[in-house]
Amino acid sequence: MKLFIKRGAAKSDGFTVYTESGEPCCNAEVKAEPSVRITLRGNGGELLSTVRYNTFMLSYFSVRCGKRMYVLVPCFGRQFAFAIYGSTFRFAGSLASGSFSMINSDGETVMTQKKCWTAHGDGYELDIRDEKYEVFMLSVALCADICLALGEGDAVAT
Repeated sequence: MKLFIKRGAAKSDGFTVYTESGEPCCNAEVKAEPSVRITLRGNGGELLSTVRYNTFMLSYFSVRCGKRMYVLVPCFGRQFAFAIYGSTFRFAGSLASGSFSMINSDGETVMTQKKCWTAHGDGYELDIRDEKYEVFMLSVALCADICLALGEGDAVAT
C-alpha cells in the first residue's frame, strides 16, 4: 500500500497522509507545548496513535499504537538512524536523507520511505507491505519526519 505524507505549510499544521489516489486518509496534529506531541487520527476522527518527543536525559520518541508502546531513540553514528525498543523491527537506511526501510525479524522489508514530489507538493512516499503494521509504520515515518524537521533548524519544539 502506498501512502504519501505531506507536512502543512505552517509548523503547527502537522501532517496529512494521502492515499495513492490523492485522497486524505488520516491527519497528524502536532502540538509543541510543553513537548512535541503528535496525534494521528483517521478520517472519522478515531485515534490511531500518539507520539511524544521526549528530552529527558536523552532525546527519544514514545509511540503508543493501540495497547502497544514503543520507544524510538535517534542514534548518531555512521548513519543517523533509530534504535527501536518494544518491537523486533530494525531500521535500515539514514534519517538524514529521508529515505529508509523498516525490516522485520525475518529480514523482510515491511516499509520503505523516500522523499518525493506529490500532487500536494514536496513530501514522502511510504510503501507499506504489511497492512497489520500500517499504523506503527506510519508513526515511525512521522517520527523520522519530525526528526528531520528538528535537524533542519525548524523550531517544532519551541
